[in-house]
Amino acid sequence: MKSKGLYIALFVLLMVLLFMPMLQQFAHPFNLRKLDGAALQTEKPELSFESYKDMSYQSQLEKYVSEQFGLREWVIRLYNQYLWNFRKTYAADVVVGKDKWLFGIMAAQNHYRQLAYEFADNNEAMMQKLEKDADRLKKVQDLFEHRGIKCFMMICPSKDVIYPEYLPEHGKWVMKDGLLAVDYCREAFAKRGINFLDLNTWFAQIKDSVDYPIFPQTGLHWSDIASVHAADTMIRYMEHLTGKNLNNIQIGPAFQAETTYPDNDLEKSMNLIWPIQPNSNLYAHTDIIPDSTAQQLRLLTVGDSFFWNFGYVIPMDKIFKTYHHWYYFNSVFFDLEHTAVSQIKLLDEFRNTDVVMLCYNAAKLYDINCGFLSQALVELSLDDESKVSAILEQIKDQMRSSSQWYESLKQKAAQQNKPFEQVMDEDAFYILYLEPEKYLD
Repeated sequence: MKSKGLYIALFVLLMVLLFMPMLQQFAHPFNLRKLDGAALQTEKPELSFESYKDMSYQSQLEKYVSEQFGLREWVIRLYNQYLWNFRKTYAADVVVGKDKWLFGIMAAQNHYRQLAYEFADNNEAMMQKLEKDADRLKKVQDLFEHRGIKCFMMICPSKDVIYPEYLPEHGKWVMKDGLLAVDYCREAFAKRGINFLDLNTWFAQIKDSVDYPIFPQTGLHWSDIASVHAADTMIRYMEHLTGKNLNNIQIGPAFQAETTYPDNDLEKSMNLIWPIQPNSNLYAHTDIIPDSTAQQLRLLTVGDSFFWNFGYVIPMDKIFKTYHHWYYFNSVFFDLEHTAVSQIKLLDEFRNTDVVMLCYNAAKLYDINCGFLSQALVELSLDDESKVSAILEQIKDQMRSSSQWYESLKQKAAQQNKPFEQVMDEDAFYILYLEPEKYLD
């Protein structure tokens, strides 16, 4: 009888395990924590004779079901936790280093001189690109200066530069002969008289003398407390650059606390069950030093996500009247009126700006243009719409004079289901922004 009861219990347990995912999928009795990271949801396919015949229905249905089954989040976290026991992860942008340190893949590529090959075929081509970007930055800086607007580049630190001792040294992580952009840009900026604040070098120099981590063990960006000190330095540099007195930051004493986002953003993307230990970091409260003579400038930043830390931990609204951030010259943050740069007229934004700051970490200097420098160069050089229209018409005349080019545009318009003139205008703008120097005096 005892063995029969055991068999019944095992059978019941088996049925529970088999049907629990189905129960969760349709009834959702458990409120499971969602997986972190960006994911495109597969739409449920519609069955048709053609989709069944060409096997597209079956493949899409399989993908859809794999994303919808019950307890999916728990199963994925359990598997990821198992992988972490062997210091492995399938998170696409996470590199596991020594002593449980995590790096973004671009930081690891940067250290091993591999990143340049993502942007150019060889060092000579990479140098030409960096030279062109530096030339454009200098021209844009001068054009802003002519309008009474200060412009500068802030080079944020890269984790591989600050903590190379924790990088992996196996598999594909071997040193290549690629160009290191931060070293080249530093010299190129200084040679041209470009305004820049090199926090990468500064943090590398002081990392052994400060009592706080520059980067958290499990994070992609500089630590919250390091970003506070960086913001203090940035504000003082702006005061030097503009000759204006700004509100300064008062940094409180450092204290130990449980690691919070974004100091664990890489770990979050790994979707583990338990946090990586030690699960604590140093933090500090910030406030503004009262100053009745301080002014509030209007700041526009263009760059990567390192600027976001300022918005998380620093009272930016007490320092700046506005502080719009154009993320890679695409999405817009800290601006209540716009969500995308495409919604904004550049000249209107420039007229309402006192300081323009390009903000990139050292591993992102391979492409500081991101479309911004070339478009700003056009807008600032040709601040009359009639001049822009004349150049665009010149480019479109070249399109019309080439039968092959003209036919390809007609095909493109048909494929995209757009009016032909609209496609011509879009391509003309693209050509102008691709090589603005060719059309500017």
